[in-house]
Amino acid sequence: MHPLSKLMTISKPHNLTHEQSEVLRANTSWQQETIPVMETDDCEASRQKFRHFQYLEVSGPREALSQLWELSLQWLRPEIHTKKQILELLVLEQFLTILPEEVRTWVNLQHPKNSKEVVSLIQDVIDMLEDEVVSDSLQPCGLQHST
Repeated sequence: MHPLSKLMTISKPHNLTHEQSEVLRANTSWQQETIPVMETDDCEASRQKFRHFQYLEVSGPREALSQLWELSLQWLRPEIHTKKQILELLVLEQFLTILPEEVRTWVNLQHPKNSKEVVSLIQDVIDMLEDEVVSDSLQPCGLQHST
């Protein structure tokens, strides 16, 4: 195996805390979908700490992995969130990152509670823009429509 590949391959750590082990074994309900609103600010701060963590902030790979586990537990809170809620957070975050920056900023300002709300917001904007294009194309040359 190539040395770099060996470094990149990380197996399940052996020295997990009880809480970390529970995350791996969790068998919770998949019924709830949204995270309560009052938790979202703390959730966002924890997400940012997790995402901005730097390897250079700690001494060595074990400490880095341990810190990432701790930060992920603070962000995802598996002791109170269902698997579906955790997946909702992960997929929603990834979805927002693939959006154009202006759209992402606007969506974040709307404080959507889940991915369905994000999709609905984006679809509403697309529909409004399409309506404007159609409306503008129906206007006689040189005339502007009033809104």
